[in-house]
Amino acid sequence: MTTWRAWVKWNRSMEQTLIDGHHQAAGETTIAEARKHASRTGAPGILLVDQLADHDMLGRVWVLSGEELHRHFGSKTPTRKAIEADHDAFVERLEEGQAVAITAFLRGQAMAVLFAGKPERPRAKR
Repeated sequence: MTTWRAWVKWNRSMEQTLIDGHHQAAGETTIAEARKHASRTGAPGILLVDQLADHDMLGRVWVLSGEELHRHFGSKTPTRKAIEADHDAFVERLEEGQAVAITAFLRGQAMAVLFAGKPERPRAKR
């Protein structure tokens, strides 16, 4: 199953950065219209994840802690380059319906977040 991913520039908090990601994905349409279109096309990506969690949880965005960043990427403050070198393998291990937020740092400051996930398979129509 294909995964989705979107890099979003850090904006003061993870919540605001996720909102910015929604606006980025929606483009010229409203977020509601973009979500409706995305759910019809079967490629929802960042548009259909809107709740953050501090652990892996279906239907929510798991925000990796410093310890989890260190375990998966070798640093509590990994650079974008370090994340890009290994994020495919990490994201592929997610279960259907899981999403993750991986913060990239520059000189110890958050600079961007990779939102990525694995969509759920569409349910068969009866």
